[in-house]
Amino acid sequence: MLYVISYDFGTTGVKTCLFSIGETLKLIASEYGVYELYIMENGGAEQDTEEWWSAMCATTRGLFKKTDISPEQISGISFCSQMQGLVLVDEKGNALRRPMSYMDQRATSEMKACQGHGLTISGVRIHKLLKSLVITHAAPTSVKDPIWKYKWVQNHEPELFSKVHKWLDVKEYLICRCTDQFVMTKDSAFATFLYDTRPGKWGWNKSLCKMYGV
Repeated sequence: MLYVISYDFGTTGVKTCLFSIGETLKLIASEYGVYELYIMENGGAEQDTEEWWSAMCATTRGLFKKTDISPEQISGISFCSQMQGLVLVDEKGNALRRPMSYMDQRATSEMKACQGHGLTISGVRIHKLLKSLVITHAAPTSVKDPIWKYKWVQNHEPELFSKVHKWLDVKEYLICRCTDQFVMTKDSAFATFLYDTRPGKWGWNKSLCKMYGV
């Protein structure tokens, strides 16, 4: 019998579940932990990585208290989470500032400046829109998209921005904290609008990074 723990990090809390894996997948126990969503007057929406981590640890301990399963019996853990957040970290994986939630709307000026002027569709200059659609099959047309959050920090917090080593999403930060590895799953990569989704060309697209100044 194998045992795994899954963590589902939502907007205001994490649901932590213990499963057994045999001939079937069976839910053994679950816990729920909460954390804050900090809403600001300027349209900002942020969270705290330490609150994520504390909730993860507390709910994990709660599972073991509910069952006779020991930590040594756990074969693996998995994460799913809210997406399109921005967690900026240094070379050691330490968060440099509070993560910006997918709800953050501060980067209106950054989005407009990068989209340019001229003939547009959905506010995006046609040549940029077409290039993005061809390469990623999507385009960053919402102020909530993480690329604009990244540009906002670059413009408004330059000293902090100079220390940035990696740009992660929520579950990628948690994976890094657990493993000391910088990775990004394809679903999170797609949401950056910098990842080439064309068959045979999957990977970060340097041309798009240059176009957006990333």
